[in-house]
Amino acid sequence: MLGPLPKLYRIVVSVAALLVFVVGGAWAAFILPYPVLVSAGASVGLGIGAVCAYLLVHPSGASAQPHEVRRRRLH
Repeated sequence: MLGPLPKLYRIVVSVAALLVFVVGGAWAAFILPYPVLVSAGASVGLGIGAVCAYLLVHPSGASAQPHEVRRRRLH
């Protein structure tokens, strides 16, 4: 989705996505009436964050590799 990134940037994007979703899941579970579910919310956030991180850094099916264009000459 983001295109081809160097390895360091892929790691940074993945870690940032995981942190955002884990904290978001824990916060969403914390505002519920039962704060015991904070660990469950963080776990759900980790799962969703892992999927989103994979989708962010995984190259799409269409490759942007250059290819040769052949032209026919008209006589």
